[in-house]
Amino acid sequence: MNIEYTNLEKVLAIVLACLATGIWRLIGAIFYNKISEDGILIKWINAVAYSMVSAVMMMILVYPSGILANTSIEHRLIALGIGILLMVLYGRLIYAILISMISFGIFVTYL
Repeated sequence: MNIEYTNLEKVLAIVLACLATGIWRLIGAIFYNKISEDGILIKWINAVAYSMVSAVMMMILVYPSGILANTSIEHRLIALGIGILLMVLYGRLIYAILISMISFGIFVTYL
């Protein structure tokens, strides 16, 4: 499925995304002294933020565009699994990302 967007639609999408992000930042700046760091509100905000990042990541992995669309979903998901496993085992994000990227490159090139 290939959807073509006009320049106005592209600009509108960028502006709306900036507004959505900016509103949350503004709310955080206004209420930062009034919200407990250990409170349920902050835990909810963190959960929403992490779920949004996870959703975007899965959209990129499952429905990729560009050159990533030429790779198999199995290679992408196995590399993701390796990265998550390394992150859980060792707790070092940079190493998990690097090894996951290298393994993805090996999968795509040799398998």
